[in-house]
Amino acid sequence: MLPAEARGSPDNQQLPSADMAGRLDAHREAVHHAVARGGPAAYAVRRDRIERTWP
Repeated sequence: MLPAEARGSPDNQQLPSADMAGRLDAHREAVHHAVARGGPAAYAVRRDRIERTWP
């Protein structure tokens, strides 16, 4: 099986905690903007962006 980096952006559940914390920190402004929009929502924090996954 290929390493996660070779397959593209790994699923967030497979990231080490330090990497996930780094992504959250790197996209802090986008996360705050998403929260300000309100409503129930779920987001994936990708390497280069946040992505709304629900609804």
